[in-house]
Amino acid sequence: MNNNLILEAARQAWERMEPMRATRLRHTRYTYGDQWADPVTLRDGRRVTEGEQVSMSGRPPLSNNLIRRLVKSVVGRFRQESAGAADASEIPAATRRRNRLGELDARTLEEFLISGMAIHYVCAETRPAGAGIWVDNVPPERFFANAMRDPRCCDMELAGRLLDMSVAEVVMRFAPADRRRARELRRLYGALADTPGVTASPDAPVTFYHAAPGRCRVIEVWTLECREWLQVHDPAEATYSLLDASREPEVKKLARRRRKAGLPEPRWRTSVRAAWHGRWLAPDGTLLGEADSPFASGAAPFAVKMYPMTDGNVHSLVEDVIDQQRYVNRLITTMDHIMGTAAKGVLLFPVQSKVEGMKWADVQRMWADPGGIIPYRPAGDAKPEQVVTPVADIGARDMLQTQIKLFEEVSGVGEALMGKSISAAVGAQRYESEVRNAAASISDLMETYRDFLTTRNDLILGLSPT
Repeated sequence: MNNNLILEAARQAWERMEPMRATRLRHTRYTYGDQWADPVTLRDGRRVTEGEQVSMSGRPPLSNNLIRRLVKSVVGRFRQESAGAADASEIPAATRRRNRLGELDARTLEEFLISGMAIHYVCAETRPAGAGIWVDNVPPERFFANAMRDPRCCDMELAGRLLDMSVAEVVMRFAPADRRRARELRRLYGALADTPGVTASPDAPVTFYHAAPGRCRVIEVWTLECREWLQVHDPAEATYSLLDASREPEVKKLARRRRKAGLPEPRWRTSVRAAWHGRWLAPDGTLLGEADSPFASGAAPFAVKMYPMTDGNVHSLVEDVIDQQRYVNRLITTMDHIMGTAAKGVLLFPVQSKVEGMKWADVQRMWADPGGIIPYRPAGDAKPEQVVTPVADIGARDMLQTQIKLFEEVSGVGEALMGKSISAAVGAQRYESEVRNAAASISDLMETYRDFLTTRNDLILGLSPT
């Protein structure tokens, strides 16, 4: 296949996923506390953030991050349930330890709750930390795939990721023992680095062609291709192998040698089979390297799960509760403004009652001092008086409690699932029943994530365990 056509197909798949990346970025902001950054339009047509709009009215934008508590509760529940399951897993202990799978799975679940996407990359290679099977978490902002509708992602035909490497790593991976090839790669990325607009600031969003400053962009693309293969059975060595059809002359040559030596000859037949093929491309379309699927099944090295994939759409748990979070923030800000504008301990001091020679700063200091004495000159009935105005009750507190309750009901993560303390009057059996009922509301989400882990584990077991 033409590498430029593959690169263009990868770019189109990347652009198609832009709405998902924008939605994920918004959900990430809300999860980690930046909850006033949504754009709004003022009456004069200016575009500002909601936080800037609130600040213009003289109120500080406040927030009570309920989403972060929600995410931490679900991840904590998953860790508790997975504590004993790791020992019973079929994954070799060395692979689990090398990849810190317990920590990796928890962080991937956090991403799954925020964006509705979980992506792992499985490979067998040598790294500074050791040789063996490695599992990488692929951020959705660096992943692309063709349009899919199957919740199992069985209709995936193109998938890939964006990699940022140093020049040394590019040479090590794609020209480990070829000095001429190494010089070509250094010259290639040197020319790309000199191209205006190729480098970007560290805070800039990820783009398809441009790596971070000082890095080289490598585009890894896997495509599902139908190719002709040789099914080879070698009775002398008791092996069965699947070879590319271009290697048929080698098999025939081996058969002739065996025939002359009086040994069992290999037998083979051709077949057409769909399998994944990977290519590593530079931003200009230069082929850096390629490889067939390392799995006997011909699968891609990606385990992908998108939730719920109804009509190809992704909707995360965080998305369900953003509206409640926004309303809670508005109520808290409004209540703070009401309390801030109410008169609290204001001292009314008649001007004619002030002692001659005393400064107003002295009066303020003595008034604020516990047990302080403020001398004043009586002038009829006028005397210093402190004013405290009760805060107007507009029902904001009740509305706030209602929204927090709605937050728990919409998310399905209630007090029992969060592990909050309960009344002594509630028995242990009833509490366990409440926990089970609360867990049932998010069981679909968690079972989907566990199905993702099953797919990932099948990929690990498809490679030689170490």
